[in-house]
Amino acid sequence: MSDKPGLLAAKAPSSLGSYVVEVNLKPEFADAAGLTALRMLHDAGIAAARGVRVGRLYDLRGPLNLGHVHVAVRELLCDCVTQEFRLCHGAAAASPNSAERWRVEVWLKPAVADTAAESVRAALGDLGMPEVAVRCGLAYHIAAKCGRGQLDKAVARSLANPSIHLILVHEDR
Repeated sequence: MSDKPGLLAAKAPSSLGSYVVEVNLKPEFADAAGLTALRMLHDAGIAAARGVRVGRLYDLRGPLNLGHVHVAVRELLCDCVTQEFRLCHGAAAASPNSAERWRVEVWLKPAVADTAAESVRAALGDLGMPEVAVRCGLAYHIAAKCGRGQLDKAVARSLANPSIHLILVHEDR
């Protein structure tokens, strides 16, 4: 993860930008949300889970460029003393074999009101940013040797509500 401009990959040019930013605690800081998620996974049957780190996801879509994203991150989305960020790119599909590191993204479904996203959108406007669509979500980085099906069930029972959440599970690289 990096907050240095030179390490962020450029995206394909288009009139509307689409960026997913992930904000995580730096590794040297304890992740209380991760400890809670770990306990919940254990209770849901993933006894092999060894650790969880939780990140905040922000999907920003609109007339943005990389400069806008850096301003948004520095001024609003990330506390650069305790947190770090990265731009997320397409997720790799999970293999049918057991993995040891998983990434689970949890997003509200489009029909569900996202008040956090509305607050971020309004704050971006206050920073002088162009009008954008915002979605907020969570990323769980899970260290556990388990099968995809087992993890899918445990996540649906503990970390997300399938009635209102979209859940994306894939191997963490």
